[in-house]
Amino acid sequence: MPALGLRLTVLAGPTIPVPLPAPFTARLRSVVVTENDEERSVFTLTFDAGRSAADGALDVPGLQSSPVAAFSRVVVVLTFGLVPMVLLDGIVTEVRLTPGDQPGGATLDVTGEDVSYLLDREERDTEHPALDDYPQVLTILAPYAAKGIVPMALPPVDFDPPLPIDRVPTQHGTDLAHLTELARRHGYVAYVVPGPAPGTSTFYWGPPVRVGVPQPALSVDLGPETNVSGMSFRVEALAPATVSGAVTDRRTGAATPVRSPASLRPPLSALPLLATHAGDVRQRRLRDASSNTVGAVARAQAEVDRSADAVIAEGTLDGARYGGVLRPRGLVGVRGAGWSHDGLWYVRKVEHELSRGSYHQRFELTRDGHGSTVPAVPVGRAG
Repeated sequence: MPALGLRLTVLAGPTIPVPLPAPFTARLRSVVVTENDEERSVFTLTFDAGRSAADGALDVPGLQSSPVAAFSRVVVVLTFGLVPMVLLDGIVTEVRLTPGDQPGGATLDVTGEDVSYLLDREERDTEHPALDDYPQVLTILAPYAAKGIVPMALPPVDFDPPLPIDRVPTQHGTDLAHLTELARRHGYVAYVVPGPAPGTSTFYWGPPVRVGVPQPALSVDLGPETNVSGMSFRVEALAPATVSGAVTDRRTGAATPVRSPASLRPPLSALPLLATHAGDVRQRRLRDASSNTVGAVARAQAEVDRSADAVIAEGTLDGARYGGVLRPRGLVGVRGAGWSHDGLWYVRKVEHELSRGSYHQRFELTRDGHGSTVPAVPVGRAG
């Protein structure tokens, strides 16, 4: 990895993560971290578990007094140049020993999930009297600050404050499941962002980040400037949908028509599929008879927004050529693929694969249609 200008640091421990002891670091073969915009991140650390007379005469190295035992906290930090970046803040959920076919060929795989696991351990039956969705989010996340999980919640555009004499919001499930369900009602996402400091994370609850400065461009078919291999594009024509129907307001008893014919997210393409094939997209019926009008409209619009991304791009990024870390849950530019596929994309998923002398990032991008909306995309090494 020094040849790439990249340094990998792994910290772990039962309570406070600290740098791995030198014997563990020497046995580390590879690190795989998968980040996803709608699901929790997962990781796998693979260690050499071969035994020798001097090391492991009684047991496999890494099993006794291990800093990466079950339920330990693990932090993975990548440093390009002088700038460190926390790639993962997670909890070990599985330890697997695989004896080798040849002497010394055994491996120890340590697998886990990001710290949102801490919000998913206990199912609750809880009432939240007089609390709308946004105050519920703040209330649920507050206790987790003591575990290094800082809330970052953005209020939705629609409000439906519950009167205790009318209804009492309830929670049946884990805190994470409830937060995710509340997010879906508004077209929001709920996930953990590791860092900025090791041992800390931010729980984001808000709209998908589809604005702002994009990450440096992914370059394809551009000779020596190419940093992507095996890139492909596909159209999921059945993904977009419109929603229509009617809702009976439980307070007034009046029936109100509801229709959401287009996405309200900032467009990333010049020719969104929902607009160019409006007569061909699926039409879904509103299934929200118990809501008031404001809530029903918000839920219908959220469903349309989630369905709008119909064009998918996949490929593998060379970490040395890119010079940095591609992160999901944000924008990135693509160039060299032609007008239909150049421009800005939303990064849905990135799988980081690191081993000695090698760093590759498999990615999945998405947007709402074809055609670039910008004349150029930022070019340069990632930060």
